[in-house]
Amino acid sequence: MRRRLALVALCCPLAVAAEPVRLAGLHAAAEVSRDAAGIPHIRAGNEHDLFFLQGWVHAEDRLFQMDLQRRQAAGTLAELLGPGALPSDVQLRTIGLQRAAVRSLPLLSARARAALEAYAEGVNASAAARPLPPEYAALKLTRFSPWTALDSTAIGKLLAFGLSFDLDDISRTVALLTYQQAGAALGFNGKALFFEDVFRSAPFDPASTIPDALMTTPSLPRGRRDFDAKGLHPRAAELGKKLLDSLRGDRFLRWMVEPKDHAGSNQWAISGRFTDTGDPMLASDPHLALGAPSVFYPVHLRAGDFDAIGNSFPGTPLVIVGHNRDVAWGATVNPLDVTDVFQEQIVPDRASPSGLSTLFQGRPEPLIPIPQTYFVNQGGTLVQVRSSDQVPAFTLISPRRNQGPIVQFDSKTGVALSVQYTGFSGTRELDTFLAFDVARDVFDIQRAMPTFDVGSQNFICADTKGNIAYFTSSEVPIREDLQAGKVHGLPPFFIRDGSGGNEWLPVQHPQPAQAIPFEILPLDEMPHLVNPPSGFLINANNDPIGITLGNNPLSFTRPGGGIFYLNPGYDFGLRAGRITARVRERLASRPMTFREMQSIQADVKLLDAQVFVPSIVSAFRNAQRPSAPLALAALAASPNLAQAVQRLAAWDFSTPTGIPEGFDASDVNGRPGSPSAEQIANSVAATIYTVWRGQALRSIVDAHLAGMPIPPDDQAMTALRNLLDQFPSRQGVGTSGIDFFAIPGVTAEAADRRDILLLQALRSALDRLSGAPFAPAFGGSTNLADYRWGKLHRIVFEHVLGGPFNIPPAFGRLPDPLPDLAGIPTDGGVGTVDVAAFSIRAQSVDEFMFSHGPSNRLVVSLSHHAEHAESVWPGGVSARPDSKFYVNLLPLWLTNDTVPLFFSRDALEHAPGVVTTRFVPVD
Repeated sequence: MRRRLALVALCCPLAVAAEPVRLAGLHAAAEVSRDAAGIPHIRAGNEHDLFFLQGWVHAEDRLFQMDLQRRQAAGTLAELLGPGALPSDVQLRTIGLQRAAVRSLPLLSARARAALEAYAEGVNASAAARPLPPEYAALKLTRFSPWTALDSTAIGKLLAFGLSFDLDDISRTVALLTYQQAGAALGFNGKALFFEDVFRSAPFDPASTIPDALMTTPSLPRGRRDFDAKGLHPRAAELGKKLLDSLRGDRFLRWMVEPKDHAGSNQWAISGRFTDTGDPMLASDPHLALGAPSVFYPVHLRAGDFDAIGNSFPGTPLVIVGHNRDVAWGATVNPLDVTDVFQEQIVPDRASPSGLSTLFQGRPEPLIPIPQTYFVNQGGTLVQVRSSDQVPAFTLISPRRNQGPIVQFDSKTGVALSVQYTGFSGTRELDTFLAFDVARDVFDIQRAMPTFDVGSQNFICADTKGNIAYFTSSEVPIREDLQAGKVHGLPPFFIRDGSGGNEWLPVQHPQPAQAIPFEILPLDEMPHLVNPPSGFLINANNDPIGITLGNNPLSFTRPGGGIFYLNPGYDFGLRAGRITARVRERLASRPMTFREMQSIQADVKLLDAQVFVPSIVSAFRNAQRPSAPLALAALAASPNLAQAVQRLAAWDFSTPTGIPEGFDASDVNGRPGSPSAEQIANSVAATIYTVWRGQALRSIVDAHLAGMPIPPDDQAMTALRNLLDQFPSRQGVGTSGIDFFAIPGVTAEAADRRDILLLQALRSALDRLSGAPFAPAFGGSTNLADYRWGKLHRIVFEHVLGGPFNIPPAFGRLPDPLPDLAGIPTDGGVGTVDVAAFSIRAQSVDEFMFSHGPSNRLVVSLSHHAEHAESVWPGGVSARPDSKFYVNLLPLWLTNDTVPLFFSRDALEHAPGVVTTRFVPVD
């Protein structure tokens, strides 16, 4: 049940500071009203002052965070944090986000550039007006480099990069080639092992945005897989693995290669035909990294035709996700494939500026050197770093790869890897959000899509006219071989041969406002839908059109011919499946309400448990039959196993913490409550199941790969479900020929071996829970009632400097609730709607901690100019430990409670605890 925080204060007109603040750079009088939650409501007479003051409040509350992000984008993080950040700088300079920002800034509209300039003025005025945040003293730094419009543009490129760039081509190639080599030696089909058994494109749950909204069943064409890796040199995969290993080993860069299934986002809209108000409703909760401070900064912007409230990114102007007087919008990542990794052959070339060229169709193409100079902070002094193999003096750029870099090079063989990414071009996402902020209906949102060039997002929106809509936007390149209706070598989601035949087609049919210099999918071929007959639109990073449901992302055809390709796969669909089920259930019986929308956001039931628990219960039942093999019967009779199965059979699949120190959706206004007997029982079952799940994947999927690469979490789960679903026909034997239910030394029937493995995983889970891996939480107890989920599922909101800056301890403002375990206990888990994910293979006490989840929760009713909206963030508006807005919203976030968004002037004037500061220009 969702509750809005009742703020204790007198309802009175805005409290105004006695003396206005005089600010050089302002054009006219303006004001900032802070409500009781700390959210700034900025009111100005012109756009310059509006964005000036947005820069002012951002810098007032988040200056160090902004500085950190601009330096990360520019590859100068070591100048702030010291030598430990130098490898990150080298990699990000190589990738070249700053170079891409330089290309982007002049392409923005004059209105957007003016907003960036005004914002920068406000940041610098704010930074000059107050002491630096405490992080600078900890780093022995005493000055802040002035902010520029380019800094904001670079942060925009960094954010888009994090949402759209990937190097999964490399890990897939390593896995496929390993499987094929092993299969040739051991007698199984390595290609089938990859595509059909363990790296499946098909999701765990088939929820699909547009087919579900249209109430249709998508077609499931199978397509062809007559492609091979003959053009790849053996060194290519080795170089790729070396790159991935280096990124994983760097704490500033591992986010680039960590599993995408640990994050995600949710959004959905309900037509007014199906709500209790008769007007549309929208829910949005983007899932990003949960750190200190939080990713988003809530703000209300009002000037001229601007009147928008919601999430902004510190370091950039505008509202990114939120609502205005007429439209509300949310966003989720659509993992469109806009990055390709190429194998290159590099040769000496005296005519090249770098002395090196790549070979394309047998002809040399010069590589361009970009000089680099690096500095590090050493005790408050910047020291230049001498060039070396680890700190190269220049970056090599391939013009053919959209000005992409060489990221690995073996000088002995000449084999190299390059990366081509749409985001290396100049792009204009800021113009999209500028248009969103002043949109008057969903069709204005649609008209803004052409400038959303990179970032790969799904947008669901609703307006006060009664419309709901879904749009996807990003410039998706068309590959020459796919357009010809075939695959040359390996598909685009593997390392590709860069010597010819796999190119992005040069632009021949420019699309409206196109940015990148290559052929792209027209917007009318991108997934989109307005006012579906079902009355709902749902996306949680799942397949929007059902293109992967047949387990082949290359099986659809473009209208004019050629393979229609978006990406190799989507989220495994647990969140989307659960949201869709709840929405359908509600609409089948009664109208949707605001509180029900919030209740769905807070849902912490495991959809995968609904699928797998019946198999565990069935295996136990089979183990009790008189004819059961000895090994199976012995498992059923082992200590506590029967009780564990009974607990799972009685479970409602929810994941409460089960402890009084834990924060649950059932708690009220950020205050933990004592768990009920039912919650404790569900908490214990959640613990047992979650540890079982990891053990089952290890023993059924991973063990049969014999040291070969294992699939990511999403695909491991889908592989296990596929094995169980197909068991009646295949008896556990994959398409590859591998028997995934084989047990060394056991010759029982396939069904008995399956059940042995399922129950062995449960036995292993119980043994681990009572043993050393979980001793810090459960003290070696064999009493299942002690296995409370909240002792495992915890979060520390980490700050880059760690120590007291982390939350907890938050400088003593929020200490660890559990004396011997780090972090705050919460409900939720892998694939829950209120996501709080960790490694699916977790098997010890701290491996169930999480670091991604809802960076904001928002529900909006589009009644009366969208004046009813509630939201919450994981932390506080301010990152300054001495501010009363430092962690004030975190307890509410932990219990899925909210604060109101005071949108109308009247609502703000009568809101409790509002303090207004007036600003005037210097005479």
